[in-house]
Amino acid sequence: MDQLKATLLSLLDWIGSSPFRLFAVVLLCILGFGGWIVYTEKDTFLATYRAQQALPKMNGRYDETYKFLLKNTNVELVSIMEVNTLINTRKIVYLATRNGGRDKTYDGLDVGLFSKNYDNNTDVIALMSGRIPCGPYLKPQSLIGFAYRENGVSYMCRISVPAEPGVFIGQISIGWKEQPDDVEAAQTALIIASMLLFKK
Repeated sequence: MDQLKATLLSLLDWIGSSPFRLFAVVLLCILGFGGWIVYTEKDTFLATYRAQQALPKMNGRYDETYKFLLKNTNVELVSIMEVNTLINTRKIVYLATRNGGRDKTYDGLDVGLFSKNYDNNTDVIALMSGRIPCGPYLKPQSLIGFAYRENGVSYMCRISVPAEPGVFIGQISIGWKEQPDDVEAAQTALIIASMLLFKK
């Protein structure tokens, strides 16, 4: 204890009134603490990394899926997201509209999985349960929601990829300017679209 006290006193004496030395000591303490955490938790970090690598991935057939939905649902907008439930992310990988075609502006945008928006979280839980939530979309639930509204979308349906409980690696969202006449037919088309993105 006396040795530790003497070390601390000599360190304080060395720092003196120099703000640079104080900054250097604080920085070294932060780096040392960070290194210690990384070292002690390395097994956890490796396990998380391996789990992410083991997750199945969508097959990238986005154009084909978009064209299928455009033809069979008369949608105004198609949005496809890559989901990682381990790190709470949903990233836009494909966004296209009926009149404007492919829009790469939002590629890579992470809108998060769960958020502070109640409607968003309700939809995510429904998707994880294998359901296909559909309903009016009158206000944005996330940043990408503003793009949906700018394109006149007021009614949306969503499905997980694959469309089954327990595995949630992607999401397809489709929107119309007004509620379609046959929502059930649109849900059936979404099931097929989800299969297009998951099957090899």
